Amino acid sequence: MNSYERVMNRLEGKPVDRLPNFSLVMMFAAKQLGVTFGEYVSDYRLLADGACLCHEKFGIDMLCAISDPMREAEGLGAEVVVPMEGVPYSPVKRIQKLSDIDSLKVVDPASSRRMHDRLEAVRLMKKRSKGEVPVVGWVEGAIAESCDLMNMQEFFMNLLDEPEEMEHLMDICMEQCLLFAKEQVLAGADIIGLGDAASSLIGHALYEEFALPRQQKMIQEIHAMGAKVKLHICGNVNPVLDLIAQTGTDIADLDFMVDIERAAEILPESCSICGNFDPVQILYQGTPELVAKEVKRCKNLREKNRNFIAPGCEIPRDSSLENLFAMQRAIEEK
Repeated sequence: MNSYERVMNRLEGKPVDRLPNFSLVMMFAAKQLGVTFGEYVSDYRLLADGACLCHEKFGIDMLCAISDPMREAEGLGAEVVVPMEGVPYSPVKRIQKLSDIDSLKVVDPASSRRMHDRLEAVRLMKKRSKGEVPVVGWVEGAIAESCDLMNMQEFFMNLLDEPEEMEHLMDICMEQCLLFAKEQVLAGADIIGLGDAASSLIGHALYEEFALPRQQKMIQEIHAMGAKVKLHICGNVNPVLDLIAQTGTDIADLDFMVDIERAAEILPESCSICGNFDPVQILYQGTPELVAKEVKRCKNLREKNRNFIAPGCEIPRDSSLENLFAMQRAIEEK
C-alpha cells in the first residue's frame, strides 16, 4: 500500500496496512538537506527536496508545502524579513491603525513572490509524487492571518472593542487564503492544511463567534474545490474541542497538551485525529524507547477514530535520527 492509498483509506475508514505518519517537517527538513532555513523557505525546489527526502528516509506519508506563516501576508502588502536561521516575520505590522484595513487588497497568488513559490512547490511535489504520495498545500486561517498583519494583542482587544472592523479584516484574510487554497488545489494539492494557531488563545465564546464560522466556510469551500482539509491549531484546544467538532475538517491536528482520549470522544468519526506526543520532550530530548511508548499510546485510538500518528507540532530541527527511525518502527509494529 503506498502513502496515497494509506492516507485516503484511513480518511474513508477503510483498512490500512499501518497508520499514516503525518509528521510536519520544516527546520528539520532544511537541516537534512544541509541548507539554511532561509534558503529552504525561499526556494520551492528545496521545499520539495526536503519533503521528498523525509518521505523516503523517515516514512512520512505526505509531501507538505508548509514552511512559514508569512506567504499570504507578503501578498497583502506586509514587509517580510526572512532570516538565515529563523521563521520569516514582519518587523513592522501591516495594520498599524484600523483605517489601514481599508487599504488591504486581495491579490492573485501567482503575482505574489512568496505565494507563487509555494504554488511552484506544490506543482513540483505533485510531479515527483507520481500519484503515490498525497500532496498537502497550506494556508492560514482568518484569525492567524489577521495576527500576521496586526499586533496580536491589539487584534484580540479589538475583537471586543471593534468587532465589526475585526470581522472586516478577517473576511479579507479569508478571501485571500481561499484564493491561495484554490490555486494550490489546481496545482495538485490533495489536502490543504489550514493553520489557525491564534484561534486557540481567544476562549470558547469568541472562538464560537469569530473563528468557527470562518473555519466552517473555509473548509466547506476547500471541499468544494475537491480537496481534503487538515485543521492545524497549535496550543491547548481542550476548551474548544466541541467547536472543532463542528468545523467539518477531515483531520484535526492536536498538540501534545490536548487530552487525546477526550478528543476521541468529542470529535466525530469522520474527523481523523492527528497526534499528539510532545515534539520536544519526546522526539528532541527523549530516547527511542520513550518515542516507541508514546507512539503506542497514540496508536491505541485506532479503533475509536481514524487516527494518524504525529508529534503535536513540527519535528524539532535537532531531533536525533535514531528517534525518527524509532517512531517509524513503532508505527509499523503490529
